[in-house]
Formats: sequence, C-alpha cells, structure tokens
Amino acid sequence: MTTRTITATAFLALLISMPIAVAAQTDTKPAEDASAVSQYKNLNLTRDPKAAAAGEYKLDPHHTSVTAKLAHMDLSRYTLRLDSVSGGFTFDPSQATASALKISIDPKSVSTGDPVFDKRIAQRYFEADKFATITFTSASVKVSGEHVVVDGVLDFHGVRKPVTLKVIYRGFAQSRMGFSGEASFKRSDFGVGEWIPLEGDEVSILIEAEFVKS
Repeated sequence: MTTRTITATAFLALLISMPIAVAAQTDTKPAEDASAVSQYKNLNLTRDPKAAAAGEYKLDPHHTSVTAKLAHMDLSRYTLRLDSVSGGFTFDPSQATASALKISIDPKSVSTGDPVFDKRIAQRYFEADKFATITFTSASVKVSGEHVVVDGVLDFHGVRKPVTLKVIYRGFAQSRMGFSGEASFKRSDFGVGEWIPLEGDEVSILIEAEFVKS
C-alpha cells in the first residue's frame, strides 16, 4: 500500500468519525453554576403585586433598557436605544392605583451603533441642546393581575401630550421589582416630523426595567 493510499484512508476515517464527535459534544449539557442555582432558589419571587414591599423604588440602570422602533422606507422597523435613563416611583400594595412614576431620559444618550448617526439624531431630531430631558410622568395606574395600564404625560421635544404605557408586572424579589412595557405615539405630534413618510411617524417604545427599593 502506498503512502498516498494510507493518507487517504486515514483522512476518510477522520471524516467518518467527525459527526460522532460533534453529536457527542452537542448532547453534553453545560453544568449549572451551583452558586447561581442556590441564589435563584432563595429569591422567593412572587408575581402578586400585593406581596411587594411598600416604599420608594429607584430605577436600576444596569438592568433597564429603553428601545425605540420606527419604520424605515417600510422595509424594516429600525431600532435605537436610549441609554441614560433614571427615575422611580412610590408603591403602596394596598393602593397600587395611586402609585406614582416618573422617568427621565437624556436624549443625547441615543445609541444606534454609529456615533456619527447618534449625534445627528440627538442634534437634528431631538434638538438635545435645547430640550435636554425627555420625561414621562404617570397620572393614573390601573392594576389587573400582572397587567398594568399607566396613563401619563410624555414631555418630549418641548411638547407635553398624554401617552398610555401598557405594562406587564414581572414580579418582586428581594426588594426588587421588574416590568416589561410598551407604548406608541406619533413623533409628528411632538414636533419631530422630518422625513415622514420615508421614515415612519409611528414610534413604538419597548421597555425592560427593574427598580430597587431605596
């Protein structure tokens, strides 16, 4: 048998064995972190709003994201983030409908992954030097199980208008509350009408947020 034949045979054997090795790797599940498992079991997570502690809650910026989405040429729903967010609310489990919420966003913190484009949005669309803060302040809060409807006022680009925030209550654990929310509005209602309809007028806001009892 020639050297070339031996080499070809060895290569063929390697190819045959590869799927078995890949399958073996795929079937192997990574071990769970023992410390994380222990901490998760001790969370005592509850999704009953009445079981949450009363008091003042501050937004946790490390576990919060605010994303805006709008149509671009009707080909995609373009997204951008607003990274500098602060705020909080007062919570009383016996009167959840009276809870107060105020959120502030720095319009200069817009993030698309392109710093040049970010600056253009902040200056041309948001006019961030003139209107330095975007705020949402609740007027009423209605709770029905895990579903919450927050009616409030959005102060954006120097215009104040009512906006409704639809929220899912994710639960309470160790002095921490979590929510997912969404709202929509027309940017032209707030004096930001450039490039409509090439760029959509309807803006969707998606929020993931955690608050910590202070």
